[in-house]
Amino acid sequence: MIGSPRFIADPYAEDALHKIEQDHAVLVVGTGLTAADVIASLDKNGHRGDIVALSRHGYRSRGHATQAAEPFGSFGNDETASSLLKTVRQVLKGAQNQDLAWHPVLDALRDQAPVIWATLPSDERRRLVRHLRALWDVHRFRVAPQVEDVLDRRLGEGTLEIVAASLHSAHQASRRFKVSYRRRYTQSLENGGFDAIVITTGPAHAAIDQSNPVVRSLFNQGLLASDPVGLGLHTAKTGQAIGKKGEIARKLFIGGPLARGTFGELMGVPEVTRYAEFIAERVKESAFEARQDKSVASQKRN
Repeated sequence: MIGSPRFIADPYAEDALHKIEQDHAVLVVGTGLTAADVIASLDKNGHRGDIVALSRHGYRSRGHATQAAEPFGSFGNDETASSLLKTVRQVLKGAQNQDLAWHPVLDALRDQAPVIWATLPSDERRRLVRHLRALWDVHRFRVAPQVEDVLDRRLGEGTLEIVAASLHSAHQASRRFKVSYRRRYTQSLENGGFDAIVITTGPAHAAIDQSNPVVRSLFNQGLLASDPVGLGLHTAKTGQAIGKKGEIARKLFIGGPLARGTFGELMGVPEVTRYAEFIAERVKESAFEARQDKSVASQKRN
């Protein structure tokens, strides 16, 4: 199956979708932003066949608000995932009472995410990721109005189905793919035949030690370890890597989304930019400290 031009593991590769014909039945694995982009791109290319978009929860990315509004709500005092969820629901109700949509509440959550994340203990962070991450992602990462229109139209036409299910098996038979999946909350398997499969689940940050040979080498040396939350690499609050034995690697810094287990939301451009500035400052301080240490050592020798 892998190696077939219609099994598309990287939907953003050049001409990735050009082998999919207008009447092909397509399975899209994932229902987030990338899935929405793929479905809109297929539609723009004239595709009119059936599309099944499948993910464990079956959540689709939401669209932007029709009117701009300032962030609404205050968070950061909750020490459990369930308490945070209760607070969010209360704030959403308060926003509704003021004729506000959910968007400004989620914007406030995003702005205050570092404080919220820092307040939660590790076990509650894991609970939050396990139960609420998928719901957060589809509200946090929103589709453009034009893309949302395509999704709504195709759902209405019946040429798009979004399914909450987990994949069981897939294999290629002749020129088609035979796929088995289990819908959420059921035990029985369903079978489907597709002309193309597109993977839109994004990067597997938690499995970076398996997919990247450089990172795997650092794992083997004990310089890196997976973070306790399961989002990427174990990172100190200083941005430095924490190794297998729990020791901080002074000269090894973790950049970008791989540090989410410690710093929380690190996927959007504003968050990644702020974190990059933080890391740059920490590297500068580390270099200065190293020069100071070298100077002191030199003076002692003399």
